[in-house]
Amino acid sequence: MTSADSNENSASNNLLAAILHNGDKKGDNRVRAIAERLQSQGYRVGGVVQSNITQPDQCRCDMVLRELISGQEVAISQNLGSHSQGCRLDPAALGHVAGLVEASFDHNPDILILNKFGKTESEGGGLRNAIALAVSADIPVLVGLNRASIDAWNEFCGGDGQLLESDNQDIENWLDTVLAR
Repeated sequence: MTSADSNENSASNNLLAAILHNGDKKGDNRVRAIAERLQSQGYRVGGVVQSNITQPDQCRCDMVLRELISGQEVAISQNLGSHSQGCRLDPAALGHVAGLVEASFDHNPDILILNKFGKTESEGGGLRNAIALAVSADIPVLVGLNRASIDAWNEFCGGDGQLLESDNQDIENWLDTVLAR
């Protein structure tokens, strides 16, 4: 994380972790399962998880984010036509979601879980500011991370973010450590 994003570099290596995946739906499912399990255990979980809704006449699924504190769902896909292969992310919808996540800090979450740190975040947008705000407020952050975005994540974190394998006990160890604080 750069100094512009946070001055908490010494603490950030304990507060930032990314679950690696290969860009498939398994990554979204893993992050969602962790968030739902922590909520069922009584933790205040901020952030968003993604559901992918298959549309029979579309090449790609529709993406819906659920903000975890309020439960509000926001569709973040644009309809670009049935054969579109390009990025269908609706930047305005993602901006709305970012506002919801930042507003959720008023509820003092124990942890912030985000479906992904992706291209939009690597370019300075999306949920990047929410991550920086969480770290500066001493809130641990767990994100899904496509292996293709590792360099962008490391640049954002200044090398302090932990990389965790999706099927590894390291995720549970990290959660146990940050939630015991």
